[in-house]
Amino acid sequence: MFRNLLIGAAFAASLAAGAAWAGPADDPANWRKVAPENLLQLTINGQDVLIELRPDVAPAHVAQIKKIARAGHFDKVPFHRVIDDFMAQGGDSLLVYPQSDYPALRGEFTWARDPSKQKVTWIGATPDGYKLGYLDGVLVQGQPDELAMISAPPVARTWMLHCAGVTSMARTNDPNSATTQFFLMRQPRVGPDGLDAKYTTWGWSVSGVDTIRGIKTGREEENGVLPPGTADVLTKAVVVADLPLAKQPTVYVRRTDGPEFIAKVAEIKVSDPFDACYLPRVETVIERPGQ
Repeated sequence: MFRNLLIGAAFAASLAAGAAWAGPADDPANWRKVAPENLLQLTINGQDVLIELRPDVAPAHVAQIKKIARAGHFDKVPFHRVIDDFMAQGGDSLLVYPQSDYPALRGEFTWARDPSKQKVTWIGATPDGYKLGYLDGVLVQGQPDELAMISAPPVARTWMLHCAGVTSMARTNDPNSATTQFFLMRQPRVGPDGLDAKYTTWGWSVSGVDTIRGIKTGREEENGVLPPGTADVLTKAVVVADLPLAKQPTVYVRRTDGPEFIAKVAEIKVSDPFDACYLPRVETVIERPGQ
C-alpha cells in the first residue's frame, strides 16, 4: 500500500503539471540513483540480492567487503549459520579459501553524523531521548540534531537499526574482531537487547529480502549451525561497477529527505525501534538491462 501511495503522489503531481510521470530518473527531488561502486550483487539460490553499501556508515568495513568480493573470496562460501527469525550468517572465506587472510577491523558500530550534510527525516524518539528516523532509505537511531549544534565538532552519534534486510558484520566477543563473516537480517533485532550499536552495519538490501528469508535454516537446537555440505551457498558476490555496462542493474531509491516522502510520513510517530522496523520499506526501483 505504501508503495502505491507514493507512486500515486508522483503520478498525481505529473498530471497536475500536464505531463506523464516518466520515472525516477526524471524526478531527482524525490529519487536518488545508487552509484554502481556502492552496489554489491549477491547471487543466492539463483536469485540476485542487491545491497547498497554504506561507506558513510562503516568506511573500513565497506572497503574490506569490496576487497573480499573482488578477490572472489565470497564465491561459493556457505551460509553456515541461519536462524529463521533472526539472520543468515556467511562469508567465512577460510572455509573455501584457506589461503585468504584479512585483518580484523575496529568496530564501526556508530558514526559521527554531521546534520548539515546527512539530513534525517525524524519520525519519533525513544523514551530515553534518542531520535528515530530515515537516512537515505535506512532506519537510524541517534542523538538529536540539536546536540550537534552545541558540540565541537558539530556531530551527533548515530547508528543503523538492525531491521530485516540490513547487512552487518559477525564477530567474536572482542568488539574489534570482524574480518570476513557477515550476516543478513531476516527479522529485526533492535533496541537495548538487540544488536544496534554493538555490531557494524555496512549496508541494506534494496532488493531480495524474500531471497534472504528463503536461505536454508539450521536446527534450533544447534543454534542455526548447519552440518558441513548441507548449507545454501553464496554463489557469487560482485561489485556492480565491475560488471559490463550491459549487465549492470540501475537502482533508484526514494529520497527520504525528498518532499513526497516527508509529506507521506509526517503523521507517523514511533517511540520503539522494533515498531519502526515494521513500517513499510522505502520504495526502490530496479532497472535491469533488457527489461
